[in-house]
Amino acid sequence: MWILLAILALPILEILLFVQFGPSLGVLGTLGEILATGALGVLLIRLEPHRNAEQLRVALAQEQSPASPLAHSALRLLAGILLVLPGFFTDAAGLLLLLPPVRAVLLNRFFETLRDTHLRAESTVIDGEYETAEPDHPAGQKQIKRAHIPAREQPQKRD
Repeated sequence: MWILLAILALPILEILLFVQFGPSLGVLGTLGEILATGALGVLLIRLEPHRNAEQLRVALAQEQSPASPLAHSALRLLAGILLVLPGFFTDAAGLLLLLPPVRAVLLNRFFETLRDTHLRAESTVIDGEYETAEPDHPAGQKQIKRAHIPAREQPQKRD
């Protein structure tokens, strides 16, 4: 639901920012800013796969996890997409994503949230015995098997 609200609110915010900054920049200044950030975004989108491949090669050559280079590359690609979209807010967000400290903070928060979600959703193993009745065995013989059946706990509701 909040994603839908964000999608609907973004054009309204961009229009408000155009109305606010448009008179101070003028028509040519506004168009110049839109075209310049759009060109920068296209350049970033075109160069990112090559940069990503090089960073992955370096990480794998040093026997490090490729997760960090991939995550930073995804955020740089998102920055390029935001810069291509016309508007002051998307341009500001895209330029902020180009800064390595901002990306590091965002990735740390994302991975902490992911880790916390994973810890809350740990599964419980229920160990038990069960009997099966198969037509091949006489009625008096029973087979006992052991099984580990994972069961998910229901997430606790926060008040």
